[in-house]
Amino acid sequence: MASLSRQGIALSSARYIEQAFMLLTPVVLVRTIDPGAFGEYRLFWLLVNTVALLFAFELPRSLLFFFVRLDSEGRRLYVGQTVLFLLAVTMIASVLIFVFGGSVPSAMRDLLRQYGLLIAVFLLASNLGLLLDVLPNAAGKIRWQAQAIVATSVLRAALIISAAVIFRRLEEVLVAASLAACIRLGLLAYFIARYCGIRLFPLDKQQFRTQLRYALPFGVAGLLWNMRKQAEQWIVATVFSSGVFGIFSIATTLLLPFEVLRSVLANLLLPKMSHLHSVGRHEELLRLNNQGNVIISAIMFPAIAALFAFSYEVIELLFTKEYVSGSPVLRIYLIQTLISAEITTLLSVFGQGSANMRYEAAILPFAVITSLVGVWFYGLPGAAVGSVMATFVAYALCLRRLSKVMSVPIARVQDWRNLGIILSVSAVCAIVIRLSADALGASRPIIATLGPAAVLASYAAILFVTGYFRTLAEMRREGNALANTSRPVGEAAFGISRDDARAKHLGIVSRQIARFWRPA
Repeated sequence: MASLSRQGIALSSARYIEQAFMLLTPVVLVRTIDPGAFGEYRLFWLLVNTVALLFAFELPRSLLFFFVRLDSEGRRLYVGQTVLFLLAVTMIASVLIFVFGGSVPSAMRDLLRQYGLLIAVFLLASNLGLLLDVLPNAAGKIRWQAQAIVATSVLRAALIISAAVIFRRLEEVLVAASLAACIRLGLLAYFIARYCGIRLFPLDKQQFRTQLRYALPFGVAGLLWNMRKQAEQWIVATVFSSGVFGIFSIATTLLLPFEVLRSVLANLLLPKMSHLHSVGRHEELLRLNNQGNVIISAIMFPAIAALFAFSYEVIELLFTKEYVSGSPVLRIYLIQTLISAEITTLLSVFGQGSANMRYEAAILPFAVITSLVGVWFYGLPGAAVGSVMATFVAYALCLRRLSKVMSVPIARVQDWRNLGIILSVSAVCAIVIRLSADALGASRPIIATLGPAAVLASYAAILFVTGYFRTLAEMRREGNALANTSRPVGEAAFGISRDDARAKHLGIVSRQIARFWRPA
């Protein structure tokens, strides 16, 4: 079995290639279409991402939890249930968008009126294509998943950039995006037919309820979280022009690499932690999660510090001087990214979807009101303030909940000591390099490229000089050993033979979910 670190490197590399092309796309677009059209392009993605985030209800990601506990027939059943669910909710979402299109911001109303059919096609293809982000991973095909990510991202960027360069119009760009989504959907169909199969009908109502009972609390919590994140973007889209929204969206684009790392970590750990949880090895489960967080933070924290220190110059280099007013927004979001270590996997494994849902419901109004007040008093950067404050509150509540459920003190829920060391070293390096760059008075392009690189180089030098890299290497080895104790995907769970695994084990899963789903 490939080690956890090798799987992580494969998926992370693929995701970073994807993010590089996603970053390259707006870099080209701001130079080929006018600012108003670029703002409409970003509004298009705001609309389709809102639908994907609000209506998927975590059902695709639930396969990461269930696949490791199912036999081949059970996996076909759960894939079919997920496809039918995504198809139904996407059709409902499309109808709602066009029925209530008059209530969206005026710029988006124009977008719907001009490109309604393209948007509907893209929504259907892209939402069903969400399965491609988790299904190969759930089936244990990590290399296939990585290759699919790279292939589809390269194809999407090539089509969109070619359309922008050749036609310099928004319509052709949206046609290219829709074509890429349809090809991605075809790749998903090939994977299902080749590796896991699908059973659409008859629908097993009991097992569909089991899947929904696990996924929906997390889905509603995710919906509320995404509403909190999307609310500030909708506030900006409503209060400001589409061009200003384009500036605001630049900050969220530069955050994508950090979100990728955390997403890869969570998706890799969930099947392995689910197995450790199923056999009662909770201490090892917690240690695996904490070590994964430290390793990821050792990569993320210096990168966050470098981007924070040189945000103005980096935005000017990538997106031209017209977009540098998004620098304060980016810095606020970087603080939000910094304070949130990965705990969603622990919440998923211990079935704390209902608690997470309650917390998100409680803080959503606070986040929206804070963002509205922030826009009123501080303009564009103020829209991001509510999300940061709400993230801090939600994180604290989830830590407290996990401490209670796992019967461990909050001091053990994360490896705070090592996280603090990594953060301190990253901050010191960023401050010293920033002050040095200002003292030298170098040109902005040189600062934008060499400044962040110098932060990362000095951080790496400190790790080696102090010998701290040995601590990280030992964590990586121990994490690989813990992860490799999980059985391969597809083996019968708990020693149950394949003939009766589905009937018996799905009953066990149902009882476990019912026990953990009850509100505390």
